[in-house]
Amino acid sequence: MDPTRLHLIRHGAVAPAWRSRLYGCLDVPLSEPGRREAQRAAEIVAQIDLAAVFSSGLERAEFGAACIRAGRGLERRDEPALRELDRGEWAGLTFAELDRRDPGAYQRWSAAPHEVRPPGGENLTDLTRRVVPALARIAAEHRGAEIAIVTHSWVIRVAVCAALAVPPARCMRLDVSTGGMAVLDWPAGAEPEHEHARVDGAEDERGSLRPTLVGFGLDHAPDRGRVWFRGPHRG
Repeated sequence: MDPTRLHLIRHGAVAPAWRSRLYGCLDVPLSEPGRREAQRAAEIVAQIDLAAVFSSGLERAEFGAACIRAGRGLERRDEPALRELDRGEWAGLTFAELDRRDPGAYQRWSAAPHEVRPPGGENLTDLTRRVVPALARIAAEHRGAEIAIVTHSWVIRVAVCAALAVPPARCMRLDVSTGGMAVLDWPAGAEPEHEHARVDGAEDERGSLRPTLVGFGLDHAPDRGRVWFRGPHRG
């Protein structure tokens, strides 16, 4: 059976008042340019026969999901496990405010984002552990279909790291623009079990199928026959 193709779309740019703040999974609004980015993303996938459209349920993601659902007769589907990284007690602070409260805190997080947690928040390992199973559930529910998921920057980054079979700390080297897209082909039953949630689009040493990264940072939807990356080769 063909894998499920997941179009992971980042929400549009948020309102200017939030751009210098650590908002994480707070429910913050889009800017007008961000709304236009979401509408443009909907146009990109307009010709794809989507079986479902998911969002994290946060306002900035749901706006984009609603744009994609328009005229399709699809119901709203929220998946809270695909919300943005939880910044805990840092949420809502500017970088300057955080540094005054806890000097060097953000630098320590940036040096080891897979290990360091804000008080009451998550690190990238925590995020990976909730995002990857959620994507696996969606893929299993819609086997062989194409799905759009409007979500968040760090969610897309950890999903891509999983497809590249690299630790979540490598997310720091990735960037997906607001309104941008990554595409994964997710075989039914593929869900990594080991420490870095490694997946590479082929069978692993246990014979389990893993997702494939088709494209990253896209401003167009690749055709279904395209397979851009199948991950590291194994000897």
